[in-house]
Amino acid sequence: MEAQTKDSTVPVVDEHKAELAITGEHVEDSKDDNIATEVEHNMTVKEAFEIYPMAVVWTVLFCVCIIMDGYDSSLMNNFYALPSFQRKYGVETSTPGKYAVSAAWQTALNMGSPIGRVVGGFIQGPVAEPLGRKKTLIGCLVLLTGFIFIQFFASSIEVLLVGQLLCGIMWGILTSLAPTYASEVCPLRLRDILTAYVNLCWSTGQFISIGVLSGMSSKSQSWSYQIPFAIQWIWPALILSFVYWVPESPYWLVRHGKIEEAEAVLRRIIRKTDKVNIKDMLALMERTNAREQEYRTGTSYLDCFKGVNLRRTEISAGAWSVQILCGLSLPFWAVFFFELAGLPVTESFNLGVGMTALGFFGTCCSFFLIPRFGRRTLYLGGLCVLTFIMLLFGFLGIAPNRPSLVYAEAALLIVWFYIYFLTVGPVAYVIFSETSATRLRGHTVAIALIAYSLLGIAYNIASPYLLNTNEANLGAKTGLIYGSISLMACVWCYFRLPECKGRTFEELDIMFERKVPTRQFKSYVL
Repeated sequence: MEAQTKDSTVPVVDEHKAELAITGEHVEDSKDDNIATEVEHNMTVKEAFEIYPMAVVWTVLFCVCIIMDGYDSSLMNNFYALPSFQRKYGVETSTPGKYAVSAAWQTALNMGSPIGRVVGGFIQGPVAEPLGRKKTLIGCLVLLTGFIFIQFFASSIEVLLVGQLLCGIMWGILTSLAPTYASEVCPLRLRDILTAYVNLCWSTGQFISIGVLSGMSSKSQSWSYQIPFAIQWIWPALILSFVYWVPESPYWLVRHGKIEEAEAVLRRIIRKTDKVNIKDMLALMERTNAREQEYRTGTSYLDCFKGVNLRRTEISAGAWSVQILCGLSLPFWAVFFFELAGLPVTESFNLGVGMTALGFFGTCCSFFLIPRFGRRTLYLGGLCVLTFIMLLFGFLGIAPNRPSLVYAEAALLIVWFYIYFLTVGPVAYVIFSETSATRLRGHTVAIALIAYSLLGIAYNIASPYLLNTNEANLGAKTGLIYGSISLMACVWCYFRLPECKGRTFEELDIMFERKVPTRQFKSYVL
């Protein structure tokens, strides 16, 4: 069937063109289903907040678990700049009285959490699909509470590595679970905002982490790194205090035949109003599930690589992987880099605090940009700007009179961080949360997380060797390497990343099944 386009970006639903080409049968569009689709399209953001207040509340609370992941992501890299951590887990350098954690152990510790996330991401699909989102969240929080003890009381760097690995497994499950839940609970008009909110939680964790470490940077006792570990216990305790009342995902309930329970959840998250009929919304969920079954969409990892789902998996994994490919690991090493460049420890941490604060602010600003500009425009445009800044940062590294350029390099990293959290950071969560089929969402997001984490491992191996003065000692020239890779990511985005703004999950199913070209997604008429 040929693609049709028009200038308007508002999709028009033609019930007569919704037939499927996979089998001889097709799912019939009922009047209730079409009413629900029309309501989703016509609802404004303001109306969505008014009608779905509890969906917003439960999504916000559920995604608090991502703060832990953001907190940890910024923690270990910045520990290497703490004198007390260097003395406890490092070795004495050629300078008497000065200690440092070797590049090999820095690499090992930085790989602990990403490897754990790979394992956790793989486990999430087979665990969360039969158990449900809510029970999986509770189990992870209980286990995580115990694993933090290993980090806190680690007597050697080897034990600390084990703690990082076990906690990483739990973070991997939670990181892929939260955006999945957010996309399945919120309505179409809030889907982009609430999935982008996941990134806000992540940047909040980073901000808290660097703030805590900045306060501890002048302390010489072991508490300067043990207190940051101990703070991690706050999040499981906080979430466990209200998780009992969190509703299960209605899409998950529909997939498992628990229709009455799904209806009860919808009545909890949707305010009584004449604009939205609960039965209509439930019928739309049932039809979406039935349509995907008719497309022969299963619920295993293997199904993610079959037929049109291969393209959806590629887009989801690619969107998350680009976060690493654009050079995200370099700002994560900012404090360590600033110290190597000659800035005092306290000043290095203060710059780190300012950078993460801008990241937090950038994510808040993205809430206003994503609904207006969509996914593809904001993501691709932001990536191009990030690539330019990263290459410019790298060229400063080969300039003469290096000491006078340190603050210019710091400023570029801070601007880069802000642009990242304004565009690529939050938009990626929106893309992989809505691109996957509903029956495969947990598995597809898990695969995307695994791809992201594997690339994170590679970059965490490379970064300390590229930056360390006793290794490659490239310093700011590392930006040339990361910028070149980011340029290739821009090419992939241009040809492969579609615009999914304003599309229901059912409409996306049909469009992917019809193999709509990437650049026609925005104007394609159903």
